Amino acid sequence: MLRSRIIRPSQLLFRAAKPKDKEQIIDFLNAHFAKEEPCCRALKLNAETAREIFNTTVTRCLKFPFSTVVLQENGELAACLLASVWNRKDPVENVDFSSSGAPENVQLFVKFINNAHSNFWKIAPPYIDSVIHREMGSVAPEFTRRGIATKMVTTNLTKANLMKYNIGGFISETSSLANQLVLEKAGFKCLKELPYSAIVDSKGNQVLHLDDGTTALRLNFKPIEDFDNLPE
Repeated sequence: MLRSRIIRPSQLLFRAAKPKDKEQIIDFLNAHFAKEEPCCRALKLNAETAREIFNTTVTRCLKFPFSTVVLQENGELAACLLASVWNRKDPVENVDFSSSGAPENVQLFVKFINNAHSNFWKIAPPYIDSVIHREMGSVAPEFTRRGIATKMVTTNLTKANLMKYNIGGFISETSSLANQLVLEKAGFKCLKELPYSAIVDSKGNQVLHLDDGTTALRLNFKPIEDFDNLPE
C-alpha cells in the first residue's frame, strides 16, 4: 500500500515574494483562498470577482519586500502571505479594496473591511507612523497544522527592511477563527472587533454567516519591539 509522503516545514522553501511570482500567487489564491477562507465561502465569490480582488491585492503587496511564498520542491506553492506597507499619512483608499460591479453582498463586505481600515489610525499607538499590513494569507489544505502560517508572519521581517520602511508595527484584519488563533498565538493584540451581524443587505438580512463559527472580524496589532530574534 502506497502512502503519501508528509512534507515538513523544514523541507519547504520560505522566501520573499517577487514580481515574477504574481500570476502563480493569484492562481494559488483562486484555487485555495477563494474556496477555503470562510468569508469567501459565505460570499460565494465568482471567479471573475475573486481574481479582480486578488490581482489588486497582489499588485499592491509586491511593491514591498514583506510578502512570502512557500515553495515545494517541484516549485508549486504550498502557502503564501501578502503584506504591504501603510503609512499614517497615506490616504485610507491606498489600502482599500474596490467592489465596483460586484454583487451587493460583496460590496457590503468590502465596505465593512474598508471601515476597519479607516478606524486603524484612530486607535493605533500615537508613536507609530508606518506599519506592515498583513492582507491575505493562505495555506493549501495538505500543508495545514504544521506551523507554516505562524512561520510566515516573521519570514521577511529583517531588521534592515524594517528600518528602511520605518516600520513600527504589524497589523492584520483576521476574518476567520483559524487566523485569529494563529495571530493570538503569535502575540498580536485585538484592538477592535467588528461583528459580522452589522453587515445587512437592502432587505435587512444579515449577509455573512460563517461556517467556522467566527462572529466578528478582528483588527489586530503587534509592535515590532515585541518580535524576537529578527534576522539582520
